[in-house]
Amino acid sequence: MRLLDLYIARHIWASVAIVLLVILGLDLMTALGSELDALDQGASFKQVLTYIALTIPRRVYEFMPLTVLVGCLVGLGALANNSELTVMRAAGVSLRRIVWSVMQAVSIFVIAAAIVGEFVAPVSQKMAEIEQAQYKGVSSAKGFWLRDDDYIFVRAVRSDGVLQEVSRYRFEDHDWQQTLVAKQGVYKDQQWSLQGAQKVWPEHQNIMQENLEHLSWPVSLQPHLLSILSMDPQHLAIEDLVQYSQYLNRSGLEAEPYKLAFWKKILQPLATFSLVFVAISFVFGSTRSVTLGQRVLVGVMVGLAFNYAQEVLGPASSVFGFTPLLAYLLPILLCMAGGGWLLRRAG
Repeated sequence: MRLLDLYIARHIWASVAIVLLVILGLDLMTALGSELDALDQGASFKQVLTYIALTIPRRVYEFMPLTVLVGCLVGLGALANNSELTVMRAAGVSLRRIVWSVMQAVSIFVIAAAIVGEFVAPVSQKMAEIEQAQYKGVSSAKGFWLRDDDYIFVRAVRSDGVLQEVSRYRFEDHDWQQTLVAKQGVYKDQQWSLQGAQKVWPEHQNIMQENLEHLSWPVSLQPHLLSILSMDPQHLAIEDLVQYSQYLNRSGLEAEPYKLAFWKKILQPLATFSLVFVAISFVFGSTRSVTLGQRVLVGVMVGLAFNYAQEVLGPASSVFGFTPLLAYLLPILLCMAGGGWLLRRAG
């Protein structure tokens, strides 16, 4: 049986590797095209290539479920078209045993993707954004809100950790007390200070204003959280997602995007296995006349449908109030139920 496991695994490994190279190559070409406008703004071609190269681990992690799905369809499809799967079953190898061999083969990719997604991709993606910041000016162009007694909005974070365009709003019993706007926020000597600040507040039915060159800013925001704030939740490691979700909960702010990203990353290995289960059921449930192109088309359509289902159900969980765990688990359970039904018909 070990020889059979290795024989099936070799076909699947080769197919998954080829599919990954094709999908990754197409995506990198698209990414390169979208970054070429930076060359007109003074960026060098080397900087653009470095940025794209640093995003490869993140792209590999994101494409892995679809890659494994299509790779299994191609690898098992080749065995089916050559009647090798039929010969295996005629020799007394059960359908369950073949499924187990396939799952063992893809487990290598699942484990590798989990390691890349947790330890490699977040670091390389942050390095990519720092590299991009050198020719675009800031490492995060999307603003973000904080709450630390006051309501705080930061327009952007520079690659050196300096906050750009900080706004602080103070309320007391729902009444506006003060607004402070600063050009920059700098962390030095274990504390934050605001530079180029303007403070506005009401006093005796008048609006008072004061300009301050430097102002101490006692806020509990730690500098290491800036790397989390400046990145999209789906690019973060699980530990960072948990840490920042806790920070937002303590601050009374919305943490749903980080909770959704957490459950999606936790369940990605199970999602990959469920898609592989669907691929196996398609191969055993189809005839030998199915072409390679048809198998690839089916795999891409199933993978996209699965991804769209998770993308829709994830935000819907916040709107309708059900747990994000169910939002990402439901498509997985549907895939496993559908795959099991097709396998029972084939068996």
